[in-house]
Amino acid sequence: MTPTNRLSKLVKATSKLPKGIRSTLWSKAFGRIVPMVGSANIRYLEVSHSKVVVKIENHRAMQNHIGQVHACAMALIAETATGFVTGMNVPDSCIVLIKSFKVDFKRPTKGAMIATATLTDDQQKMMQSTEKGETLVTVKVTDESAEEPIQCEMLWAWVSKSQLNK
Repeated sequence: MTPTNRLSKLVKATSKLPKGIRSTLWSKAFGRIVPMVGSANIRYLEVSHSKVVVKIENHRAMQNHIGQVHACAMALIAETATGFVTGMNVPDSCIVLIKSFKVDFKRPTKGAMIATATLTDDQQKMMQSTEKGETLVTVKVTDESAEEPIQCEMLWAWVSKSQLNK
């Protein structure tokens, strides 16, 4: 049995709803947890302990000077997907923090972007059973052509909330 935290309980509570309603509820709820995610209008397509998929449309507020998804918005969806899959697994007594990320821009984008973050079973077990650690979270970012215009490395850490106050 997978241990649950508040975030995973919210996802489980919506699991029986139709996919579209579930996605809308997640997007609104998670946008309140992380206000920038809500401002960017990021849509959560899939959320589980092993995988989080998010999407950002190529809308005007997120565009660069040539009408494509802005570089910062691309990094934001990669960071959002990896952060939420990490958050699905750490105990409620911990907080997740991005430790470092690297983004390589390979080519111009086409349309909306989707970030898919995944964790291995071993990564999930480590997060669920330790109060402190770090792991490199795999993320694939694609555009409407199904190509990867960027490649990312996202290193996430988690620490006990009590350690932050020291």
